[in-house]
Amino acid sequence: MVRMLKAEEIREFLRREIIGQDEAVEAVVRAVTVAMLGVTDPKHPLGTFLFMGPTGTGKSAMARALAKVLHGDEDKVVVVNCTEFKHSHEVSKLIGAPPGYVGHDQPPFIPPEKIQDRFTVVVFEELEKAHPTLCDLLLQMLENGELYTAKGEKLDFTKCFIIMTSNVSAREIDDITKEAIGFQPPNPPEEDPDKFDRHIRQVCMQALERSFRPEFINRLDEIIVFRRLKMDHLQKILDKFLLDTRARFAIAGIGTVITDEAKAFLLQKGANLRYGARPLKRAVRQYLEYSLAQFVMHHGVSEREVVYVLADPSNDTLRFEVRPLKKGELIVMN
Repeated sequence: MVRMLKAEEIREFLRREIIGQDEAVEAVVRAVTVAMLGVTDPKHPLGTFLFMGPTGTGKSAMARALAKVLHGDEDKVVVVNCTEFKHSHEVSKLIGAPPGYVGHDQPPFIPPEKIQDRFTVVVFEELEKAHPTLCDLLLQMLENGELYTAKGEKLDFTKCFIIMTSNVSAREIDDITKEAIGFQPPNPPEEDPDKFDRHIRQVCMQALERSFRPEFINRLDEIIVFRRLKMDHLQKILDKFLLDTRARFAIAGIGTVITDEAKAFLLQKGANLRYGARPLKRAVRQYLEYSLAQFVMHHGVSEREVVYVLADPSNDTLRFEVRPLKKGELIVMN
């Protein structure tokens, strides 16, 4: 059951989930709003997007966030990993092999029942890694919202949002990002803060035109270049990761309080402006989740106790203390 929401509700949710990417959020909100009003072209997908830009900035996460706000479950996404279609003969897996060929009895990669629900989110990840034949095959889907299997069965994408991600200019973007990190402007007040983001966009669009045919590009509703994350974005993303971690431990009956010094330690270990949010998530997993789980297994925590997470600079790690939960005290998700 799709949740009918106002544009502002969708925007607010996506901005909480995808930090620092307001342009991408607005593009998705526009498409969802029109779809919810029921005024989309009935012979076209509800929205077709290509997301490009620096790694670790939320391109794939946007698809999961969209599914979460629409269906209440981020796993309600049909994912096509394009690395599985590197060779021309592998592209046939998407629609199934024709009769008489090996594998003709196997179902297509996207069976009809997976896309029959209203507002299904379909994401093609790392599109540039697929053989060019795949993009040729997708032209009909982007234009008319349909694709036919090798057996002649129609796959109807007119009720779907199609999101494609690409790292086609990853190496060039990394070079630009390294330059941005090391750049020290001689006169900060006059320096254009969006200079490198515009440079990244230019590089991405040039790479897009080199890598994909004009008829494919022309069938996309929106081409969004994600912005590189800055330190204030990473701080907000860390808070989001910690909220999720604490919630999972709370479900297991373990209350936690994460101190500011522990947050600063995790940010210092995981903040990486070149690679975005992923190193930060690894730092949370390595220094907090694994260590906290081992601590709880070894020491045990009762329902009247809470674990405080603190930094231990002398050992370059986090440390944990079990403290009694005071009468009337409410441990909030800080």
